[in-house]
Amino acid sequence: MSEQNPKQNIIRFPLSRRERRQRLLDSKDARIRTTALLRMLCGWALVLGTALFLIANYRIFTPTSLRTLGSYIAAGIRSHDGDITTINYENETFSDGALFESGLAYADSDALFLSRAGSMTTLRYSLGYSDPAVESSTNYVLVYDRGGVKAALVGSAGAVAELKLESTILNGSIGRSGRFVLTTNEHGYRTAAAVYDTAGKEVFKYRASEYYIVSAVLSPDCNTLGILAFRQNGVTLESHVLFFDVSSGKQISDTALTDALGVTLTYSENNAAIALCDTGLYHVTRRGTVDVLLELSSQDLIATASQGSTMAVAVRSYLNDARSDLYTVRNGSLHGPFALTEEPTALAVSNAGTAVLSASGVTVYNTSAEPQWHNDDAVGARRVLMTDDGTVFLLYNRNARIFTAHSERSEEIHADN
Repeated sequence: MSEQNPKQNIIRFPLSRRERRQRLLDSKDARIRTTALLRMLCGWALVLGTALFLIANYRIFTPTSLRTLGSYIAAGIRSHDGDITTINYENETFSDGALFESGLAYADSDALFLSRAGSMTTLRYSLGYSDPAVESSTNYVLVYDRGGVKAALVGSAGAVAELKLESTILNGSIGRSGRFVLTTNEHGYRTAAAVYDTAGKEVFKYRASEYYIVSAVLSPDCNTLGILAFRQNGVTLESHVLFFDVSSGKQISDTALTDALGVTLTYSENNAAIALCDTGLYHVTRRGTVDVLLELSSQDLIATASQGSTMAVAVRSYLNDARSDLYTVRNGSLHGPFALTEEPTALAVSNAGTAVLSASGVTVYNTSAEPQWHNDDAVGARRVLMTDDGTVFLLYNRNARIFTAHSERSEEIHADN
């Protein structure tokens, strides 16, 4: 009998991946062929999906985004239990602040900070401004130097536009899309208002040869610029509300508010705005029509606040036992007066209602001005801000504190209390 060669019983295993895959695809068993095919298709789908994700989100790998991620990690390490309702200012001071995302954007003369509850700073943007002011929209923060020439548009990952103007900045505002407006002391004119896109490019500019611009705001769709301005008319001051089409640059209307000095302007809808003057509240449309919503005296105006298409105004009251009256304007309609037992030191308004800060604390009202809750621990703040879910941010000299209806010492109240 001849001796059998052991190597004849050994099945050679394919060395290359390609050959192994081909063997599986050529298998006589249909289940093996189907499994191999599905495995190959899933692999290619994963490769394609990864490539598309990297193409669509390439910005997350930029140096700025990586630094932001590092700041998140560092902030998370620094945070500690017990401070979830407090935002401590990095330099123990602030000049101005605004709500941004789920936290607060605040600035001092050195820098702009984006922070969240628990003193978690997610971004620090160096400024060097003498008097910084902060405005915010859903995705951007506008910071500018009042009396200076610099401004910047900042997102959660860093600055997206930086400007250095030739004229000093008087005030600014930002629209929902991120377009923003800066009012300046224009050389050769009394004032000017310019609209910029999110890249910092000027898309429209109005130079006023006879008006002093008090307030300039963009409509909710950011296609129309509304301007509240005044001029000398003989021995009296006369305010005007002007509307401009941003795309064409054409003036839509110019409406006079006689014997009135403008204070601020806010849009109630795309085609109309609310002008607060020292003589009252006016609803002005782009067609040039005017409705007097409220008559008041400049000596009686206590506080005002606006956000989006909503405005709140507190005035002195001369009826019953009320110390002051609260009025709100929502979607162009006036609501009130609602009697307040104390004189407010500051107001905040949002889609959730109105927050009233007074010497005894903060009181939150719903959109029907029915009192919801009060917290007597919230005293001594410089400013009050309110989110659309009813959360209240109180800005103090060295920190910001966050209050809700469920905070310690928050008490539910009713209209008949």
